[in-house]
Amino acid sequence: MSLGFILGKASADHQKALAAQLVSLKKKDPQGKFYFLVPNHIKFASEVKVLHQLKALTKSEQTLFAENSVQIFSFSRLAWYFLSDTAFYQTPRISEAGRNMIIQDILQKHQDELTVFKSEQEQLGFVSQIRKQLDEFEKGCITSEDLVQFASKTPDQMDLRAKLHDLSLVYADYTQQTAGKYLDNNVLLEELANVLNEKDMEHSYFFIYGFTQFTASEFRLVTTLFKKSKLTLVSLVLDRAYTEQVPETHELFYRAGLLYFKLYQAAKKEKVPLLVDSYVKDKRVENPTLITLEDYWIASTRMSPLKEKHAAVKSGLQFFSADNRYHEVAEVATRLRQQVALHNYHYHDFAVLTRHLDLYRNIIGPVFKQFGIPYFIDLQKQMSDHPLVEFINALFAVHKRYYRYDDMMRLLKTELLLPQENGKDMPVSSFRDYLDVTENLVLRFGYEGKRWLQEDDWDYYRFSDADTGVHTEFEKEQTRKVNCIRHFVKKVLPPFFKKMEKAKTGREGAFTLCNFLVENGVVKRLYEWRDQELAAGHLTEATRPEETWDTFCQLLDEYVITLGETKFDNERFIELLQSGFEGAEYRQVPSTLDQVIISETGMVQMNDRKATFLIGATDTAMPDRVSLNDILSDEDRQFLEPVLSEDQFLNEESAKQLAAEPFLSYLAFMSSSTALFVSYPLSNDGEGMLHPSPYTERIRRYFELPLEHFGHEPLLEDKDTDILLHYTGTKRTTLSHLLSISRQARARYSELPSLWAKLYFELKNNPQSAFLTKKLFASLDYQNTPEKLRSETVELLYGDTINTSISKLEEFYTNEYAYFLKYGLKLQERDVFELSAANTGEFFHLALDSLVKVINQKGLDFAALSEESLDAQLKIITVQMLKLPQFQILNSSQRMNYLSRQLTKTVRQISWALRQQSVRSKMRPKHTEVLFGHVGAKTGLRPLQFELSGKRKVNVRGKIDRIDQIKTENEIYLGIVDYKSSAHNFDFRDAFYGVSLQMLTYLDALVKNLDLLSEDKMNISKPAGALYMHLYNPKLKMKSIVKQSKEDAWLKANKYDGLLVAEPQLLGQLDQELEQESSGHSKIFPFKKNKSGIFGSSSLQRHQLVTMNELLLLLQHNEELIRKAAEKIFAGELALNPVQWPDKRTALQYSPFKSIFQFDAMLPENNYRVLPQATPQDILATLKEKKGGSKDGKD
Repeated sequence: MSLGFILGKASADHQKALAAQLVSLKKKDPQGKFYFLVPNHIKFASEVKVLHQLKALTKSEQTLFAENSVQIFSFSRLAWYFLSDTAFYQTPRISEAGRNMIIQDILQKHQDELTVFKSEQEQLGFVSQIRKQLDEFEKGCITSEDLVQFASKTPDQMDLRAKLHDLSLVYADYTQQTAGKYLDNNVLLEELANVLNEKDMEHSYFFIYGFTQFTASEFRLVTTLFKKSKLTLVSLVLDRAYTEQVPETHELFYRAGLLYFKLYQAAKKEKVPLLVDSYVKDKRVENPTLITLEDYWIASTRMSPLKEKHAAVKSGLQFFSADNRYHEVAEVATRLRQQVALHNYHYHDFAVLTRHLDLYRNIIGPVFKQFGIPYFIDLQKQMSDHPLVEFINALFAVHKRYYRYDDMMRLLKTELLLPQENGKDMPVSSFRDYLDVTENLVLRFGYEGKRWLQEDDWDYYRFSDADTGVHTEFEKEQTRKVNCIRHFVKKVLPPFFKKMEKAKTGREGAFTLCNFLVENGVVKRLYEWRDQELAAGHLTEATRPEETWDTFCQLLDEYVITLGETKFDNERFIELLQSGFEGAEYRQVPSTLDQVIISETGMVQMNDRKATFLIGATDTAMPDRVSLNDILSDEDRQFLEPVLSEDQFLNEESAKQLAAEPFLSYLAFMSSSTALFVSYPLSNDGEGMLHPSPYTERIRRYFELPLEHFGHEPLLEDKDTDILLHYTGTKRTTLSHLLSISRQARARYSELPSLWAKLYFELKNNPQSAFLTKKLFASLDYQNTPEKLRSETVELLYGDTINTSISKLEEFYTNEYAYFLKYGLKLQERDVFELSAANTGEFFHLALDSLVKVINQKGLDFAALSEESLDAQLKIITVQMLKLPQFQILNSSQRMNYLSRQLTKTVRQISWALRQQSVRSKMRPKHTEVLFGHVGAKTGLRPLQFELSGKRKVNVRGKIDRIDQIKTENEIYLGIVDYKSSAHNFDFRDAFYGVSLQMLTYLDALVKNLDLLSEDKMNISKPAGALYMHLYNPKLKMKSIVKQSKEDAWLKANKYDGLLVAEPQLLGQLDQELEQESSGHSKIFPFKKNKSGIFGSSSLQRHQLVTMNELLLLLQHNEELIRKAAEKIFAGELALNPVQWPDKRTALQYSPFKSIFQFDAMLPENNYRVLPQATPQDILATLKEKKGGSKDGKD
């Protein structure tokens, strides 16, 4: 038995020294068994490296080299080697996920006994924190009984005592539940130490490498090794021995020195012979610059006098910054490719290290793939975000929250549960289509809860102005898809939930869940995913589905062993599973290919790479901002330190961890043999500026090296070849930079620099990049202007006849390109379950339509209706309406019930206004919701049809809200009333420029159909005009009631606005009250009468009265606008020309297509269509001049 140390700086070749010792010892002891003991993280790589070194040292010429007397193990693998045939080793292992699950159960069971943990256990990650704390106790040889003793020795620390109380409670129960049932690594090493202590190891040699710390159980095992083996050699990164004194915490080699001291003292205590320390002579690091860096770093941390540096010794050490993390990684990728292409490197010669890989994990993958660089991320990934975990969580959430939208979509979108189609799983592409349609319907109508389980099928339907009551083939097909998903859910989920509810024991619950997953093809889907990834060559991704399933099965096994016979609790069960998956991680597949290794500086590295890129070297990462997030705080650990026995310990507090930062950085500096590249980002992705690490800045200044910085784009003035090299990587990435420099050259009317021009020529003529080069460079001439549609495309989109509503043509005049997107490509926003302005408008329209029809059918008169009869009729109508599918939202919640009552009150107010208006006017509602031009409609008026060039035509359809009739002595007039949810007036300018066509179009349809609408075919009715009615429940101000009666105030609030024909016989009958007065303003209609008895507009600015000829001019111009729009649509014109009104409102303000338009008024090609200021008189004058008539209207 003996113990020896091999010491050396990080630049020394420790493995080679150990291999040399092995070769020497093997010659002396041919029967010897040699064991390398290394951290598990580098076990595989160490095995490969040791065999290569042994082959070189023995000068073997064999192509395949093996050595049966040499084994490379981690601690756990060493236990397997010596204990695998024992009964003890056959005890089941418990995973971290399983430990989480047991701890979660313990916390729930002892809820009432806990103190500080009572309110914490619901916090995300808390169970994992407890697990790590118990693991720390186990590794430090601290029992639950010890915790009770510690609490009694710290009487003044109430918070610490409370923590120790809860921890001891959980720890004791945990030990009781796992003892004898499960085997963990700490217990395994204790047993190994016991077995080896009784074993003859006279010819056994142990070489320990890569450690700076041991757990208590590991330390005890190492002590057993050097007591029982022939020789145990421990290699440490340490420049001197610490035999009698513990190193100071601030010393660079503190951890390694402390380990040396503990092992040395243990050997002395056990009277084990100690060999003379051996110092490694051979250097692993070949570059003199890096050796100088090492000497400087050691001296500077010790505040020792610095050796004089040599200015010439700077090769292989570079510093650079980048604008952000993305461009930092892109610069690394560029340099990597260049090193491989120009300097005979392989990708496996490089390591990319950083303090916190999480900051770069989502950047490195995409960038390296873009640059075509193979890589291996040496960091374990959490399993908790796998689709199977999400599926199980969502499955139980659906049951708990009863088919909520979010939970249902979470469940179905995992694509682990597929319906059957013709006896086979539905193709995923079809399932996605079916589910998309279903989700849209669910969102639109708010289907949740019992709606998923109802007997009646869901019906896919749409409500729009174009609806004619026909259930189209498209809607029937969508209905089939929706109900395919719904029936599948109804068939699969409720029976499973019932079985889970009936489960009496944990074993039954676990069996039911597992059986459900198997029977419904979930497991089969997981294996299909595995096979798909294997076929695609994604080896790491291929292991994930099977690993997750294995972990799930292990969790169920551990659950059944510990809680299988207890009473089953559904909610507790899923909480335990969630806690289990919270601690689960995917296994890492060792890198064996030609790949760049990507890892963290805090992890043990093999140090067999030629060059290291140390990225993210900021002042917040080097040194790291250490903060403990453990159950026991720094202060707690300081109080406990004195009460620990000699063989017990806790993890270091944050101060000691921070003191180790220079050492971790030192190992990173020395991790490669020939080159070190250090970089940092200048900004944190918009979250603020970053600063370089003080460590790397000290080194850079010592070596007087520049801090290189290359912007994310090349500059035209950069002509240096070395600079340009930083922007050449793959063909694709180089093209990106080439495009940027070309854009700069064009902007400055300059020629492309010769080197870039040569690159362009090469890429343009290379078969692999020619197409992409041509496509990308076409963007230099790109303008944000839509191209005119080809005639074939127009034919496909519109045919030879446009059947349109006038609102669509208004959209065309508002923005031609918006019309194309909305009605050509038929893009639309997803419907959601909400009460929109369109919903309330439809409610009002249908209520008023029903009311007028009932009154007319019964031969009643609005003016003669009593308030009671009106209310009674409205109640019948609204009750029937609320049963209709389109208004089911109003029955969906208490809030919606309230809104329903408010809508009903508004309908009542509007109806009351109609009654009061009828009392004062002879105008009566004659027809409501009058269709014109609707194909397939059984009733309605003729369309507005216009012949166009090329044998094309346009048919305009619509729905007139209300047609009123008034009879005078000699004439019958028909007028239009259009319901609006906001105050409207007729805008002559908007009508003239086509952005407000609706009112005139409806009036034109009325005029064209007067023969159909007139009661007396011998006396055709005349148009009275077109009016807007604001549908709302007005709030009256006190001052308006004081000045007039409440009734008059209500009438004025509900006053019509719009256009009326200026004929005295009509106007006189419209407001009988005004007719009887000498002068005044109508309370109902937009006109007044002066003292001379002449009628005029209420507002001179609005010009609400027009002559019949002026009206006909407006209608004629409106028809011209319809023809013009249709001609342009057929011509394929779709300019991006949003309207801008004089008050600076634009058509883009509420457009859902802004992201498609990419409209930018700063671009020369993007311009608003600005509408000029114009009065009604200006518009009428223009129309008359165009017609050739007189400007005073007296023609």
